[in-house]
Amino acid sequence: MFRVKLWPFGRSFFFSVGATWLLVSCDLAPRRPLASMDLPETFANAGPWRAAKPADASARGDWWRLFRDDRLSHLMQEAEQGSPTLEIARQRVLEARAMARADRAGLFPAATLRNTAQRDRATGSMQFQFAGGRTRTTLLNALDLDYEIDFWGRIRNQSRAGTARGDAAEADAENARLGLLSELAMNYYALRLQDAQLALLRRTVSVRQRTADLARKRFAQGDVAQVDVAQAETDLAETQAEAIGLERDRGELEHAIALLLGQVPSEVSLPTLPLAGTPPNLPRAVPSTLLERRPDIAAAEREMAALNAEIGVARAAYFPSITLGMRGGTQTSFYDLMDNRSSLVWGLGPAGLEWPLLRGGRVRANHLAAKARYEQSASRYRQTVLAAMREVEDALTGLEVLRRQSAAQDTTVAAASRALDLSQKRYESGLVAYFEVLDAQRTLLRAEREATRLQGELFLATVMLVKALGGGW
Repeated sequence: MFRVKLWPFGRSFFFSVGATWLLVSCDLAPRRPLASMDLPETFANAGPWRAAKPADASARGDWWRLFRDDRLSHLMQEAEQGSPTLEIARQRVLEARAMARADRAGLFPAATLRNTAQRDRATGSMQFQFAGGRTRTTLLNALDLDYEIDFWGRIRNQSRAGTARGDAAEADAENARLGLLSELAMNYYALRLQDAQLALLRRTVSVRQRTADLARKRFAQGDVAQVDVAQAETDLAETQAEAIGLERDRGELEHAIALLLGQVPSEVSLPTLPLAGTPPNLPRAVPSTLLERRPDIAAAEREMAALNAEIGVARAAYFPSITLGMRGGTQTSFYDLMDNRSSLVWGLGPAGLEWPLLRGGRVRANHLAAKARYEQSASRYRQTVLAAMREVEDALTGLEVLRRQSAAQDTTVAAASRALDLSQKRYESGLVAYFEVLDAQRTLLRAEREATRLQGELFLATVMLVKALGGGW
């Protein structure tokens, strides 16, 4: 059994190396100003608002539970477990973190253990050759240490860039999660809106079936003309055809939900459940909350940090790189002498200073490119914040308008229902033709379908507001 001995170096040598390693180095990365924007204290829509609290690093709440829908909660759990999109995002985080650790490894010395065995014979016909024509065995066991002194902060800035990109990947993963789950919620409520529309059309079909039967009976009795029967049957057939068309739309939404869950369409079958009630009133926040919670804004800010550190990496290329190396171990031709003191070998070096002199302008070009990439990221950050503000304003405006529309439409439905009752009574009394009843039925159906659509739009707009505000409270 052999051992590698490094004690010939001496304690003073290792102390000097350690002191060099701990040398306080320069940092050529520019001081990056904190990412900020002048935002209004309130949104254009009226409050109430609450004070913003940092929440980017905190755990996200299950925002969908505010809707108090167990079926939606179950679908959300399935999506988080089975969605390929979320799995891709998670693997990208692992990749970014691994690359950051690889960049950080340059801050420490690299140690390489070499074990070689070689047997060779030198020629015996070379002039002035010592020991020519002999065969020998060489056994080498050595530990090589290499270390680059990060005097200009190149490796540290490269490590900071990797860490920032790992943070950005996590923010991107959270953004992918928020986007997928909000899309799932929107498809779910669109499906339930289709269920409500289908239920309404089927009730209308039942009513118009009875009306058609009544028209046939009254025609047989000679109370009405045949045109009334034809109109009633035409209206019945149109409503039936419209209901069949909605069934196709419902199937497509179900297939879209299956894709978000990471399942094939044949594995997903959601029972009919029409919309009921109203969406929850969500907590609202001041605009600065967006800077603290929205994952896309966090990702943009961390990308700025990474590119700022890369400016320091590019600047370091103007200056020399300083590397240290040392080697120690045993070298012999005899197995029994491998751990003998006389077989010890050591060396200090190579130690080098490499200074770039002529690079054809490459170093300066790389520096300018790094600065340009940073400026681009700063503009992207600002654009991301502005887009976020617009999304919130759109969602708030949509909710406010939809609530007022829904209240007005409920009044329209009530009035159309009273008009239909009066028309039906007048028709049964023989005071008006069937056209008046038919027109009142169509008016009521349009009013009810619009009221149902607005109810569904309220749910969708609420989900959009959740997404715009970053999800979770």
